[in-house]
Amino acid sequence: MIRFHALTHPGSRANNEDAMFADGNNGVFVVADGVGGRAAGEVASAISVDTVEQAAPAVRTLLSAYQTQPDWQRRNAVLELLDKTCQDCSKNVYDEAERLVRRGMTTTIVVMAVAGGTAFLAHVGDSRAYLVRDGLIQQLTEDHSMVNELVRSGQMSYDEAKKSQYRNVITRAIGLYPSVQADVMSIDILPGDRIVLCSDGLSDPVATSKIESIACRDDVEVATQRLLDAAIDAGAPDNVTVALIEPEATPQAEAARARAQVMENLFLFRDLPFNARLRVARICEARSIGPAEVIAEEGAPGNSMYVMVQGEVDVTRGRQRLTKLGAGQHFGEISLLDEQPRSATVTSTGPGSVIIIRRAALMELCQREPGLGNKVLMALATSLAGRLRTSNDART
Repeated sequence: MIRFHALTHPGSRANNEDAMFADGNNGVFVVADGVGGRAAGEVASAISVDTVEQAAPAVRTLLSAYQTQPDWQRRNAVLELLDKTCQDCSKNVYDEAERLVRRGMTTTIVVMAVAGGTAFLAHVGDSRAYLVRDGLIQQLTEDHSMVNELVRSGQMSYDEAKKSQYRNVITRAIGLYPSVQADVMSIDILPGDRIVLCSDGLSDPVATSKIESIACRDDVEVATQRLLDAAIDAGAPDNVTVALIEPEATPQAEAARARAQVMENLFLFRDLPFNARLRVARICEARSIGPAEVIAEEGAPGNSMYVMVQGEVDVTRGRQRLTKLGAGQHFGEISLLDEQPRSATVTSTGPGSVIIIRRAALMELCQREPGLGNKVLMALATSLAGRLRTSNDART
């Protein structure tokens, strides 16, 4: 059962341009923060929430399919639908702005769908999603804002960003154009996890450490009220909307923790921030392997890299045993660049699990998110260059 509570308040403003939707039956939640003031931001946020509400039954259908069989294809199908829903929001808001002759009528949005122990997220703008796990908070979304871009590029410190006159200038918004690039991601839910969705009416005036201390205590309803009260006590310079959700945990918590640890330490993703690793996870296919299963065969064309999560595999060439690989180790990364025949056979020694990264999925990521894809490709190139240098040094 999903436990949740959601509240909205105009804060010190006369008008509340925030909107929200919380549907525990379908497992769909949304917070939208209208932008534009006189340009009718409250219309933009209301249209977006209505669009998500209309999409909720279709989202529920895909969530049910994922819950029955939580595989890579069904997971990405949910993400694609959330992405499409954001596109629909943007088109609907843009069209209404054209009809009303109110250019600049836009909104931020953060949408979450939950089922099968997984949370699926899509967001545009600077409304946020946080994960509260084991008493600690992590930001799941990355603000699409001018100051965040300046902080990422090293041109502004975090403290300067909090005081900047440009802190409310967003670089992506629903309704600015007929289409929009949404960030989409998924995360496995572990026992005790909570997720906070909020507008910047909470995240701007209330320190992240205080959100952390409140969100992990009390029951969900009490904690939500306390979060709203914290924003009001801080002056509530903007509208405040907050939803606190405690989804059901994945039944495979141990495997989920193992995958998360492997993703964090894998050379391709090691230097990525937490929220970027969540976005890149859509190209990572998790699969169980059985005893004596041939995962890769010598001489067969390769188009995938494999990362061991649990269990061990033997690597052989001909009749010669080359090595044994265990959790966290990988093979086949050069297949992300070409389809040359495999140089060895890889066979499992017992039950286990792997992450599969296919070249086509990596190329799709590079097209969808060039900045993120290029970072992954650079990590791959750096690793292969290091191996080449080591090989050359050994020969000399």
